[in-house]
Amino acid sequence: MSDYFDRVERQIVRNVEAGLPRSSRRPSAFGYLATAAAVAVVIVVIVVAGVFLLARGSNRPAGSAAGTGPRDVTVTFKAKAIDPKAPVGPAAIDRSISILLERLTHAFPGTSVSWNGRDIVVVAPHAGTAARARILALAVPGRLRFYDWEADAITPNGKTVASQLQAQNPTALQISQGSESLAPGQTGAGSMPLRQALALASRLPRKGVVVEAVDPSGYSPANFANPHTRFYVLRDDSVLTEAAITHPKQRTDASGSPDLQFGFTRTGGAVFKNMTKTVAVRGDQVSGPGRTLNQHFAIALDGRLLTVPYIDFKVYPDGIAPGNGADISGGFTVQSAQDLATILRYGPLPVTLTATG
Repeated sequence: MSDYFDRVERQIVRNVEAGLPRSSRRPSAFGYLATAAAVAVVIVVIVVAGVFLLARGSNRPAGSAAGTGPRDVTVTFKAKAIDPKAPVGPAAIDRSISILLERLTHAFPGTSVSWNGRDIVVVAPHAGTAARARILALAVPGRLRFYDWEADAITPNGKTVASQLQAQNPTALQISQGSESLAPGQTGAGSMPLRQALALASRLPRKGVVVEAVDPSGYSPANFANPHTRFYVLRDDSVLTEAAITHPKQRTDASGSPDLQFGFTRTGGAVFKNMTKTVAVRGDQVSGPGRTLNQHFAIALDGRLLTVPYIDFKVYPDGIAPGNGADISGGFTVQSAQDLATILRYGPLPVTLTATG
């Protein structure tokens, strides 16, 4: 740095001398003072400019300095076929990339989704490390299923709940009605560990499905790896799928809490009406003097129960008209309801994605 200032000083002296009359270039006290003053002025200018630049740097917005802002988030997914015996073809990969891109762009504008020959790679620019959990939540398959709860739920003896209500089987009644503190479908209301649920499903004469219990603390993707998670076994006899619903969106319920609302296609609405009528009629049949056993339908997403609402057969003896659509409430945040609406809006993935990086 001292060499730099020496060069500057010599250059200034030459420039000053070049601008003076020849006769005045001889050394004099005034000449030396003038030269020194010129050098001092330039040095002051350099110092002030340096201070100004430092000041500009200190006024940089927080997080905009290199390495301090939100970073890109990259998540790598391994794609597996829904049918474990089937290979994952190019068409399924292309479709998955297209759906995933539509889902994620709403949450993270500028997101890219690509295939590197082995995996699907998601890059969300400037999303921050907290974005990974939301990316995983939006990368679920998105398969929605409606069940007739009592007609499809299976007790450990291999029979349906509905077939044992008249006889007042204790386990069937618990699964159907819950308890004073637990609603139907929640952990503890007749649910079972995964190993027991899988064994029961394998013994059914018709194919059974294992679904995770409702989590009253809020919506989240199913977690079959958690040893504390509990499950129910259902006949694989869903009445409706995500193809039957329209215009899913996040709204609020009567209490002001976030929920998910949607309408039905013409065909889906007719099926929903018939299903809820069947549920209502059964509720009337199994109830009696001093005993009201309202019956339920269930909605599950990717193997997890979202809700198990009841049909009041006294209010809806002919089922629920689909004109006003339906809603799923309970345990949602605004973001989780919005994300679920986004998942359903663009349809299910043709594969299952597992994060590998």
